[in-house]
Amino acid sequence: MMKHRYLMFAVLTLGAAWPASGVLAAAQPIFWSALRPADQARATVPLSPKAVSGPQGESLVWREEGQPVELTGFVLPIDQDGDLVYEFLLVPWAGACSHMPTPPPNQLVRVFPQEPLHLEKIYETVTVTGTLRPGLDQAQFFMIDGVRVLSYGYSMAHAEVAKAAATKDPDLLSLSPFGVVPR
Repeated sequence: MMKHRYLMFAVLTLGAAWPASGVLAAAQPIFWSALRPADQARATVPLSPKAVSGPQGESLVWREEGQPVELTGFVLPIDQDGDLVYEFLLVPWAGACSHMPTPPPNQLVRVFPQEPLHLEKIYETVTVTGTLRPGLDQAQFFMIDGVRVLSYGYSMAHAEVAKAAATKDPDLLSLSPFGVVPR
């Protein structure tokens, strides 16, 4: 009788986990350009606030809310305790929002990971997998020189987060946040 209970528990556990892993396995890789209108220019070197902001950044074009996606970017912690990050903004270039001009809202994704992210280094590149939800909102985060409030255009709850492999996204810029020298 006890064997049957263990077997039933194993079947129920696998059955409950199966749909989630199958859905995320079918995630569509997307680039940052999928989150903005086609006529909105990408930032080539995010040094001028005029180049990366403006009302066009509030146009949210991603509408496939049921489709899981995979997006690569840099981590900007919102809720962090030591090296554990519980919530963050995914941004298209290193130093965005902290040492460089803020990307437009349609180029910021608020991420709530399934489990805390162990952040090994500042400006770490990660790939998040989950369902994007469009909707303008704001997030507050703390920096050495004070508090900033940023508008973001997308969010992703229960996201899987992994260290990024190489990506071919032309919008993903790995610049030094302290100048224009590529890292």
